[in-house]
Amino acid sequence: MAYTANLGVNQQLYLENQGTQTLISLNSSNAGQQQRQSISLTTGNWTVPPTLFTTKFGFVLQLDTDKRQYFIQIQANGINTLNNAPSLNNAETVPLQEIADSAPQNSNKIEFEPMQPMNKMKMGNMSMSMNPMEMRMGNMSMKMGKKVKSTSTKRFCTQCGHPVNKSDRFCSSCGHQLKD
Repeated sequence: MAYTANLGVNQQLYLENQGTQTLISLNSSNAGQQQRQSISLTTGNWTVPPTLFTTKFGFVLQLDTDKRQYFIQIQANGINTLNNAPSLNNAETVPLQEIADSAPQNSNKIEFEPMQPMNKMKMGNMSMSMNPMEMRMGNMSMKMGKKVKSTSTKRFCTQCGHPVNKSDRFCSSCGHQLKD
């Protein structure tokens, strides 16, 4: 048996009972980033479908198994088992959707959708693009991947950054020997 729930804010919960093991995964995705937190617990076989509650402190998952009842707290920063049953007086039930098991027995593999290409970002006089990787800020730019021939005729000391002339052999500021 496997279940999934949308927790909002680009978070999805995945639950699966594989024999006596319960796999719980919290998948989060934001622009350019995907994260997954997972735990596997030896709970025994589920006797009824799991129940998910939302509280003012996050989400609480209730598992009724042939061994005992478990409560697991799910928050953005982690998944934790609770030693005692929490107060669920003002909690609301979150619907769980039953799905086909995503993985064969004894496998913790969960498939993620491929990350979509990042669009060019622009903020004021700054811009950034990923393919090729390029960043511009005002009249400065940085590119990675291809060697870019410098169009600047100015030279600077590699030791202190002071401007130097092409004919200088030593920096007039720090005395560092300049190389051609």
